[in-house]
Amino acid sequence: MKFLKLFILALFIPALTVSLWLTPTVKSQSGPTEAPAAFDNMTNGFTDQGTDPNAPGTFVGDKTVFEKRDTPETGLGPVYNAQSCAECHQNPVTGGISQLFELRAGHSAPDGTFVDAPGGSLIQARAINAEIQERVPDGSRIICSKNADQMFLMGFDGGQYGEINNDPTGVNFASFSPDARQVLFSKAVSGIKQIFVMNVDGTNLTQLTSNPTSSSIHAVWSPDGASIAFANNSVDGFQIWTMKPDGSAQTNVTNDGIGGNDFPTWSPDSQSIAFQRLRNGAQTDVWVMAADGSGQTNLTNTTGFFFNGNPSWSPGGKWIAFGSTRDGNSEIYIMRINGTFQTRLTNNSANDSAPAWSPDGELIAFQSTRVSGGFKIFIMATNGNNQTLLLKQGFATYTNPQWSPDFGEDVRTFRSSLNLLGDGFVEATDDSTLLAIRDSQPLDMRGTAISVPLLEAPSQTRIGRFGWKDSVASLLSFSALAYLGEVGVTSPLQPNESSSLGRSVMSFDPVLPDPEDDGGAQGFGADVEAFTRFMRSLKAPPRDRNLVPDDATDPGSALFDSLSCSVCHVRSITTTPVAGTVLNGGTFTVTTHLANKTFHPFGDFLLHDIGTGDGIVETNGELTRNMVRTAPLWGLRTRDRLMHDGGSSSPPTNSGAQSFTLSEAILRHGGQATASRTAFQALSTTQKAQLFKFLKSL
Repeated sequence: MKFLKLFILALFIPALTVSLWLTPTVKSQSGPTEAPAAFDNMTNGFTDQGTDPNAPGTFVGDKTVFEKRDTPETGLGPVYNAQSCAECHQNPVTGGISQLFELRAGHSAPDGTFVDAPGGSLIQARAINAEIQERVPDGSRIICSKNADQMFLMGFDGGQYGEINNDPTGVNFASFSPDARQVLFSKAVSGIKQIFVMNVDGTNLTQLTSNPTSSSIHAVWSPDGASIAFANNSVDGFQIWTMKPDGSAQTNVTNDGIGGNDFPTWSPDSQSIAFQRLRNGAQTDVWVMAADGSGQTNLTNTTGFFFNGNPSWSPGGKWIAFGSTRDGNSEIYIMRINGTFQTRLTNNSANDSAPAWSPDGELIAFQSTRVSGGFKIFIMATNGNNQTLLLKQGFATYTNPQWSPDFGEDVRTFRSSLNLLGDGFVEATDDSTLLAIRDSQPLDMRGTAISVPLLEAPSQTRIGRFGWKDSVASLLSFSALAYLGEVGVTSPLQPNESSSLGRSVMSFDPVLPDPEDDGGAQGFGADVEAFTRFMRSLKAPPRDRNLVPDDATDPGSALFDSLSCSVCHVRSITTTPVAGTVLNGGTFTVTTHLANKTFHPFGDFLLHDIGTGDGIVETNGELTRNMVRTAPLWGLRTRDRLMHDGGSSSPPTNSGAQSFTLSEAILRHGGQATASRTAFQALSTTQKAQLFKFLKSL
């Protein structure tokens, strides 16, 4: 026990020193007053209270807008999480915490970087039409051509994603980039096929080839991402060409003077290309060459007028799958990369062709006419077993399947809704104050501040402070982002509808044109501006002083400091000292009701790695992947599920259980909070009870 007391004292002294040093730095001005705190549905003074619920601009009027339930006729969805802002922010009063969670998902690219699920990491829980319901994609995706002029996405189990391009004219043969963020495809421009690239959600369309007299088709990325191979007929018929991903350095690598070279496929090491070559007007074989065109070798070398083509290299690099008519109709074969052990996998009266190996090497997708309505997509094991139809939609045809290089969206997490009470004071806090808090923290516990863009001032940034990843810096940006992301309503700051896993939802949208929320005094949308005013007018969460009348004499409060909890869960912060200060690119003027106010968030609004990072990246690249914002503990007593994910995304083994109790939440802390967790574990039962009593007063 003596050792424990010394240990706690040793922790308490540096924590107290930091607290004493920080206090004048954070407050920095004399005479700040306390920010009003109460669960009473009353304004903090930023707007007048008002009494008319139909009068936006008052607290009561803006609260009514915040609480209103949207319908499809007023812009809800088409994909969404909630029908009202208050669904996620309502406990114990409007603007407070709720027990709702959103779902985010993505995967790691081959280089280890995070990639959003198609259309973004946010997986919407609801849809106004079941056809566009989102769910976490399971396994790799398959992209193919629908009716030879649309790109179509499906899951490896046939689960439909839908068309992903908004201009279906003359589009065919699409393939994924190595990180699965983009797709290559050919598209007719004035009747001539050209190679394009775009994001998988249909944005950022870019033309890579632009020869007005020759077609470029069947483009595929090298696995290392450094090159693109495609077929072009500008010189001596179709030849295999390569180019850089930006379309530069276009080079003819087959250059045989005859033509008939098509459908390139890369080896897994990006050093070789297999392709099909037509000879004598009828005989087609699978050839292989080095990426620079040297060493061109015939692998199938059949005699007679047979087709051997559409090669696909296995992920392990030892086999090539291809289609062949050597047995009378087209069937799927595989062979060693030197042309030996040519083995038939399919055997039926239909035409099976265009095989494509899955990224895990366990499946082959192919097109087949074995069911009515033209070509459909099938999959099978690599030995030919379990041949299965993926998707049958009437008489539409689906051809040329290509797999995404990932293994599904296996990075997943829940995110709890956040408390909004007191956020007007958080927004009115200077960047320099947050940086001072950061700089006062010990190096091994120091938080990270990131600058993020302001939607309302596109050329300017501010330190992020809202959201679990600090990805938002202003309440106006937050309002527009949440209105679209959670309710599905567009506004001038977010004018485009969310997709459903990358596919357009426009045909399901009953309210056109966008944006659905327009107007407003600043032109940012009447509802968005009302939400912003309401949040800026919210009082801070109050303390339960029946539990802890005085922090200065409370043993649990002293333990909170001695465990260094207050290093990150900062007790007190003061807003910008001068009323009239202009923030957020000139769009927000701090009033006397928000200026020079001391509030008590028990948080630093900085990012930390405490071992609970969810792997999702929202802004500032990979820097934030394993970080989360320190959870402000004000209002803690209004939650029954703790931590950013409610403890539901596989907490580490030291958690003991999901984070439903204060003890479980503390035990989940690791990384930069390891020392605090270890010190907590050394507390006596009585001391833990004292600490919990203090926390329950927040």
